[in-house]
Amino acid sequence: MSIEARPADTEVRHVACAVTELPEGSMKALAVDGRRIIVVAVGDGEYTALADYCPHQRGPLSGGSVERMWVSDRVGDHERSPDTWVVICPFHNFETDVRTGCPVLPLGRSRAATYRTAVEDGQVVVYRRRGQRGRDS
Repeated sequence: MSIEARPADTEVRHVACAVTELPEGSMKALAVDGRRIIVVAVGDGEYTALADYCPHQRGPLSGGSVERMWVSDRVGDHERSPDTWVVICPFHNFETDVRTGCPVLPLGRSRAATYRTAVEDGQVVVYRRRGQRGRDS
């Protein structure tokens, strides 16, 4: 992973991996400025980044799985959401929205920090402001 400071602002650029290394529905764990972060590929060239801890009991999300969230309008009828991706904690199957860092089930104000991502020259890049714990989505 390479790190590059941008003099025009306070963001630090972290190259996570090549786009080809992260197929849809997969994640990659990395350390950014001493913080554990996961980068998730949600399809159509979109990537998200969030803290590698579960808002429920701080389990390592990188040990879990990524999938489209199951949704239903009535009992006995369910399907995968076309838009919502979640990471499932390996501790208790707790689901966290990969775009917002918010638990699928309300849990007070607890959420996983999220970080800005971009695709640049075929690389998935995570941006973190100096002193940033995360960003509100």
